[in-house]
Amino acid sequence: MMLHESLRPSKVYFEVSNICNFKCDFCPINQSERKKMQMDFSLYKKGINDIIKDHITDTVCFHILGEPMLYPSIFDALHYAKASGLKTDMTTNGSHLTEDKVNRLIAAQVTKLNISIETIDEKEHAARGSDISFSEYYNRIIQATKLIHESDANMNIELCLMNTETRKFFDIDKSMRLNWNKNIFKSKLIKLIFDICCAMDKPLSMEEIESRLKNIKLNRPKLIRIDDHITIYVQLFADWGNAFTSKKVHSPKIGCCGYGFTNIGILNSGEVTICCVDYDGKTSLGNLKDDSLASILTSENAMNLRKGFKRMRLVHPYCQKCFGSTNSVKAIIKGLLSIYLFGFLKFQPATVKEVRII
Repeated sequence: MMLHESLRPSKVYFEVSNICNFKCDFCPINQSERKKMQMDFSLYKKGINDIIKDHITDTVCFHILGEPMLYPSIFDALHYAKASGLKTDMTTNGSHLTEDKVNRLIAAQVTKLNISIETIDEKEHAARGSDISFSEYYNRIIQATKLIHESDANMNIELCLMNTETRKFFDIDKSMRLNWNKNIFKSKLIKLIFDICCAMDKPLSMEEIESRLKNIKLNRPKLIRIDDHITIYVQLFADWGNAFTSKKVHSPKIGCCGYGFTNIGILNSGEVTICCVDYDGKTSLGNLKDDSLASILTSENAMNLRKGFKRMRLVHPYCQKCFGSTNSVKAIIKGLLSIYLFGFLKFQPATVKEVRII
């Protein structure tokens, strides 16, 4: 079954492992109800083969929950996808980016490496729940970026830094060891740009960087390009579909999602979800062990959910909860805003405004 062009997702996310050496306050891994496990490699290969056979997508990603670098077969998985003609997009917390492993990523011809730095100071590093010191962690990322930059690899690097200014839009019950002061964020960003530029032997003074960022609004997603292959992604704090509140969530019935069916998730158990944000498989459409990926994506259930998004309706209860709020009025507003953002503006991560710093 060849998937129709209109049904093809932009990316398919493989959660090869939901085991992580970090326990970030802002990640729902501690809220997850699933057991910790690795994806069977034969199941992974079936997923790749299904994608190729039915022309489902040209890009596979390695992330949902967990740290993919902890997957014993991660380099075999990357090589297998590449040999199948697919682009590979991997997200890592960066703690395992030793020189040897970076060289293996280069050898695997990874298309894009996303490094979730998120917080870049000693104090906030505690929010990562890591056993690696901040200085060792940060230096490892800078050196990995330098090594990839100096190689002949045609690999794109995206360093992700989290702006917590959007905290005010969410109800968060759990304690998070983060500094919510928006004025501190820009200084962190300037420091990261400065260190990356120095590592690339393209030094800019802190004052020059600050001047170039002067008129850039950072209260929305932003891509800051340092060179042809290195960007810093300013991403906004989010609550993973109300994962961090125990309060009653009022769920809107109206809304639209730009991630549903465009960023398909395959959990390590083989469950196929409608989006990569569904970290516990609540929107499971079927299991890769039992059926082909194309059949799962064109099932009656899947098509009904698609029709709902087209009609600006949130059909699935999990989608309703994801767009919900602990305040009924705010829930309706969020639903309407999602229609404006995803339905009319057609927002996608690929459309994030980009600025060049050098």
